Amino acid sequence: MKRKSMIAMLLAFVMSFSLMATACGSPKTIEEYIEKDKEAAEQVQKAADTAGLTVDFSGNDVVYTYDLASIDNVTEEVIKSDMMKEQLSSALDSTTDTFVGLCKQLEEESKIEGIQIVVNYTYGDEVIVTKTFNSSGAVE
Repeated sequence: MKRKSMIAMLLAFVMSFSLMATACGSPKTIEEYIEKDKEAAEQVQKAADTAGLTVDFSGNDVVYTYDLASIDNVTEEVIKSDMMKEQLSSALDSTTDTFVGLCKQLEEESKIEGIQIVVNYTYGDEVIVTKTFNSSGAVE
């Protein structure tokens, strides 16, 4: 469920980015674009809030963080277990094509090269699983 929400949010971001990129000139990074276009930033934040994620921009990185501490009836021990880490990693692996496609689409529409999507699953401030995607695939 959360994975579908995250993907829907990413698609909304791509759509808002493509509609506004031409109106904002030629930003050199995703972060610069968001800084210049407050409406796009608000749309991205609204979609992130709906999906229960946070979104940050750093250079050409779009960073999505989902804090697993917000899941009801799941203990810290379970979230930090090797089994949970494997399941989360596997879930991210299964979305590689989606994230790669989004990176490609963002690069094509924005004319900005080197865009990456970083997905973090955390428990509070501790990163449990993270994966980075670019237009070539998952970054190791």
